[in-house]
Amino acid sequence: MTRAHEQLYLATLRQLVAVGIPFVGLGTFALRLQCPALPRRLVADCDLQLPPDTEVLNRAAQLLDGGGWQLTLWQQPLPLPLPAADLPGKYYFRAHQSGAVLDCAYENDFWSWPVFQAHCRWHQGLPLLPPTDLLHHKALANRPSDQAVLRWLRQWQPALF
Repeated sequence: MTRAHEQLYLATLRQLVAVGIPFVGLGTFALRLQCPALPRRLVADCDLQLPPDTEVLNRAAQLLDGGGWQLTLWQQPLPLPLPAADLPGKYYFRAHQSGAVLDCAYENDFWSWPVFQAHCRWHQGLPLLPPTDLLHHKALANRPSDQAVLRWLRQWQPALF
């Protein structure tokens, strides 16, 4: 992630908050906001969890589209309004802008939307999962990129464990 991507993510998330679109930030971008020592090289994108509500998803997609983001669903252009029948089982839609990637999940294998809401904490004016919950999700997903983040954190931020 570049500094420009970081600024774009922050501006976009603040816009979502400003218009009242519910979401919870998760993933390495949310972790970096709460642990600024985390190197940008370990942040591939910005991950959001949104409620599985077509109206909310459409509002978010319209805001992103209006802000210059290109929307895709499994690498195919995503029309607006969102095709509600095509969304189940796809887990998220993706937004691209200037090399930045924003993943907007509406399904999750580990937690339901009410659980995300219950765990959410506001940080710098943004709704985020706290670091301990983010680490839990990284450990559950256990992808190579998650393992790299967990290794770095164990070495440089052991108090989080």
